[in-house]
Amino acid sequence: MKRIFFLLIGILVFGVSCQDNFVEPENDLASVTKNAKTEKTQTFHINGWVKATPDLQQPEVACTPVEAGVTIKGVGWVSGQENIFGKFDPVNSTYENETCEFEMTPVGPVVYGRTNVILQKMNGENMFVKNHMWINVVSGEISGYSEVTGGTGRFDGATGMADMFNGSINLETGIATWEEDGYITLVLK
Repeated sequence: MKRIFFLLIGILVFGVSCQDNFVEPENDLASVTKNAKTEKTQTFHINGWVKATPDLQQPEVACTPVEAGVTIKGVGWVSGQENIFGKFDPVNSTYENETCEFEMTPVGPVVYGRTNVILQKMNGENMFVKNHMWINVVSGEISGYSEVTGGTGRFDGATGMADMFNGSINLETGIATWEEDGYITLVLK
């Protein structure tokens, strides 16, 4: 009986020692470097106001479906201020329309626009934002949200989101204004 018991223990030890995944391999250099550089982040509440002014010298962008005959200004400038970011440099803060879609909805005709935005602080730091905006083309009311996708300087690696509220657009001039409220997560350096 003792022999059978020792034989079973020997088989168990042999079986376990032959398994490759039983013992974890040592970390490679890339994993060690990545773990050594664990980034610390902090999330802040952001709020502020924004004004988007189209560049009237640039061509308009046709919304889909093209047959609807709806166009919007494709590029322009952004001014405003947010509590974490500070005042936007109105000359170097810009937007460029990426997508424009027209649709009939229960609240009336609506244009959805997605724009790439570069907000520049007065000190030259940038924050990159993707804005999603819905415009009621009858009332001029706008709604939507903005996603922070990165930046430079203090805003390198930043992420976040802010909802748009109290928004309106002057349908004749194309100038839009709104307030924002949300959060931003910064990588601490």
